[in-house]
Amino acid sequence: MSAFQIDEPEAGRVRPKAGSRSLVLGILAVAMFGCPWLPSFVSHWLRFVPVYFIVPVGIGAIVSGVGALRAVRGEPLVDRRRAWGGVVLGSVAVVVPLGLVVWGLWALSNTEMY
Repeated sequence: MSAFQIDEPEAGRVRPKAGSRSLVLGILAVAMFGCPWLPSFVSHWLRFVPVYFIVPVGIGAIVSGVGALRAVRGEPLVDRRRAWGGVVLGSVAVVVPLGLVVWGLWALSNTEMY
């Protein structure tokens, strides 16, 4: 190897950790949807408190996924599926609760008062 030759990475070598934090946060945010349906013997703290963290954790998944995608921009041998998965799951974790709130407000505004 000469002094002017650039050390190329091995062909087919993929950086597997890109976007792992985003994927974990996205899975955690979507999993928190099921906390209210845990059995009744589970503590109320574990059943209802995580519901308040769905949207913030989803936003964290989106932000860290976009950050990971920007960090690996231009690198051809990087697996971006974890980062994209985290962005998608984080988006679901943000859109579904906000959609439920909008639907609830719409339904309450269309009820007749007696």
